[in-house]
Amino acid sequence: FEGRYDTLAVSGDNLISSLDKTIQQLGEKLMNNKIGSIVAIEPSTGEVLAFVSSPKYDPNMMVGRQRGNNYMKLLVDDNKPMFIRPTQAEYPPGSIFKVINALVAQQFHSINYNTLYSCYGGYSYGYRGRGYMKCTHKHGTLNLIGAIQESCNTYFGYTYAKMIDQSGMRPINGYRKWRDAVSKFGVGSKLDIDLPGERKGLLPSDELYTKRWKSEKWSSGFNISLSIGQGELGITPLQMANVMAVVANRGFYYKPHLIKAIGTKKIIRAEFTKKNYVGIDTQYFTPVIEGMSRVVKYGTAFYSKIDNIEICGKTGTVQNPRGADHSVFVAFAPRINPKIAIAVVV
Repeated sequence: FEGRYDTLAVSGDNLISSLDKTIQQLGEKLMNNKIGSIVAIEPSTGEVLAFVSSPKYDPNMMVGRQRGNNYMKLLVDDNKPMFIRPTQAEYPPGSIFKVINALVAQQFHSINYNTLYSCYGGYSYGYRGRGYMKCTHKHGTLNLIGAIQESCNTYFGYTYAKMIDQSGMRPINGYRKWRDAVSKFGVGSKLDIDLPGERKGLLPSDELYTKRWKSEKWSSGFNISLSIGQGELGITPLQMANVMAVVANRGFYYKPHLIKAIGTKKIIRAEFTKKNYVGIDTQYFTPVIEGMSRVVKYGTAFYSKIDNIEICGKTGTVQNPRGADHSVFVAFAPRINPKIAIAVVV
């Protein structure tokens, strides 16, 4: 059309990234020669401070005459460097999920911070106690703070059964109520971060178990592994970090985002300034946070302790059907006026 529809190019608006250069570079350095990811969020804004996927690849491979060949090499690489692990990898969360179960159970009045359960090395369930879920130790009698500090499987087996089987309704309805409460933490759905390709993870529905057991008459013993973050659960590292932001904020989160502002007017999208409440009363965070503080001071995350900074954290070992177990660490710090919430998966 002889150029009659041509228009002049117009510069787009500048985008201001939320990434903290120092934290991002440190994260990439620490993950060198490892497979996994790191996500760090500022709880007071939802801004993503670090977004590390490892192994990575050199972007220069995507320009020049060899870009097609390089792209194919990356596609068939067994370590999947083009797989965006923070938003696309889905893992059973392991023991870090006990934080959510502790909060939901208190909100349901199934337990309180003084509820005691005794651990003799495992949790018996099912008909005449024929099922058995092992614990790491014989912890003796624990309250909620101690159960989080010691990461006691037995305690959370009892807690989960109380929510599902002794809720005053049929176990399947107790499960539906539990699932709805967990989903408010952003588990099992997309957080809608400003990147494409995010996966929602998996928070199994009651229909899955009804189909599996060919009946609606199942109870907590049929999916007791959910009490300790195993089983069918699938949670992305982004979702893990966001759960820590919820705990840091004592009950809400801002939608995680990588674009801090747009243009010279530094416009922030309205959805990123909205508080998303998870339906847990503020008071129930106190014992959970105390337990997480003790995890770092005295427990399984002792080697992550930093002088003069009170870190509240939780470690997890995640079963991997294809090889060695994954290691997970989630935390926020400091305890008062938190500046960072983080999830690390290796």
